[in-house]
Amino acid sequence: MSTKLPTYFIGHAGVAALFFENQKPLHAGFRAIGKEIKALNPDAIVITSGHFQSPNDVIQVNLQEPTKVWHDFAVDWHPTYPHVYEYDYPHQSSRALGEKVLRHLKDQGIQAEPVYRDLDHGVWVPFKLMFPEGEDELEIPILEVSTYDGDDYQKHLRLGEALASLGERILIIGSGMLVHNLDAMRNKSDVIEVAQSIEAETVHALASRTPEERTKRLLQLQQRDDWQRAHPTDEHILPLYITLGVGRDLEGHRVWNTDQCTIGQSFTCFRLGNII
Repeated sequence: MSTKLPTYFIGHAGVAALFFENQKPLHAGFRAIGKEIKALNPDAIVITSGHFQSPNDVIQVNLQEPTKVWHDFAVDWHPTYPHVYEYDYPHQSSRALGEKVLRHLKDQGIQAEPVYRDLDHGVWVPFKLMFPEGEDELEIPILEVSTYDGDDYQKHLRLGEALASLGERILIIGSGMLVHNLDAMRNKSDVIEVAQSIEAETVHALASRTPEERTKRLLQLQQRDDWQRAHPTDEHILPLYITLGVGRDLEGHRVWNTDQCTIGQSFTCFRLGNII
């Protein structure tokens, strides 16, 4: 295998992915990613999430140890599927790792501060599918780092570049969604072709000849006429740009969970970097 770790973007889905029949086709992709990561044997995972956004220009690093799962759902599932509040995901956390990342970001010129929070569903939902309990559990620490407030994509690329220089076999993952419009999903107020078209353009951009061209083409997604319909708010796309920063020099890619779009959602996942 290559001595330099790749990086991943996870189209994390919601808690319904764990039990809705129409989302079970996603499971094979998540499981394949999990097996690939286990084979890489990283020492820890640092992850950004569409559900962890700083309120300002200071990046937040979670120092809480231990952490529990946080049932931070956008809707109240109690009337329909109350069992989702019983979901758990045993995992490791590490204050020492958080302190290391906090120091590193400051050394890289990035304003950062400690916070104390639990693990949001942008992490534990896909990880339950990637690393199932009792079958292929993850036995390394998971650390969450926030995105910035606002849609300054260059700042998120720079954050990714800073995280990439952590080294010591720390795997960096971005967990968001390529298309995320919950209102369109719930009310069927748009057409599925929006998600399908953005997904297709992304897959095509990932196959660019150079990492520089790949980054340029993916940054241009925000210039699309339908971009606001894909992302009425920015929080779920920001981890993608952090992933691009991490993978700025990484050649090669692999894609999972394409062609599973719904109105307002794309679950596309990808790796940047080759595995030998």
